[in-house]
Parts: sequence; C-alpha cells; structure tokens
Amino acid sequence: MGGVLPQRAWGVADASSPDNTSRESQTEMAGRGANLLDVIPERTRAFRDEDNGTVTVLIPRFGDGRVGGVLEKFFRSSPITLHLDEMGTAVWRLCDGQRSVYEIGDCLKAKFGDRIDPIYERLGAFLHQMRRVGIIDWRT
Repeated sequence: MGGVLPQRAWGVADASSPDNTSRESQTEMAGRGANLLDVIPERTRAFRDEDNGTVTVLIPRFGDGRVGGVLEKFFRSSPITLHLDEMGTAVWRLCDGQRSVYEIGDCLKAKFGDRIDPIYERLGAFLHQMRRVGIIDWRT
C-alpha cells in the first residue's frame, strides 16, 4: 500500500496480534484516562483531492505561526505533501470532528471488510501516527 503514513500503519499485521487491542492499551494510547475508541479525531491541515480518489495532505514547511508564513513567502516554498493511499484517505475523510474512533472503525469495516482486520489496532496506530505529525488532533 502506498503513502508514507498508511504504509507503516496499515502494513501487514503481525500474525500473533490480537483482533482488538485491550481496553488498557486503548486507554493508554488515548491519554488522560480516555478510551481511544471514544475520542473524536479532527483534521488540522488543508488537503486536496486527487484525480485517483485519494487525498494529499498539505503541511506548512515552516510551521503555522507568523514566522513560518514569512519564511514560506521569503523562500517561495510549497507545503510538504503527504499522499495517502485508499485506506488512509478513507480514515482522513472520516476524521471530521463528528465521529468517534469506534464509529470510524465501523465505517471502515463496512467499506473494506476483512482486508482491514485487525481494525482497531491498525486504526489506533494510524491515528497516533497522524497525530504525532500534527495533521489531526482529537478531543474526548
């Protein structure tokens, strides 16, 4: 599967992996005592739709602040582009600030079936990776 983020998070799951992450590890991943399945992810970056149906996320090269804006204009730089594959695009579109991780998982299961198993383990890893690079945030 293509794409920088999805390739790692949506790669082939270890055969010994459980079908779902334990409630304790979900809580630990969400932080502040929240269960990951209950958090609501929301996109924080601009994006563009590609002709092939996927999404490219646009990340400011020098950050979001005033200085970053000045540097981008001075160096005439374009944003960093992050190309998502089919599954990454589906997750991105579902991170609308309205759906919980549990609801997103249900939508993905309906769309991709067994190809996406173990769903919540893979979804949790991908969401954490997206949050770590600053393209989503979440609320509880």
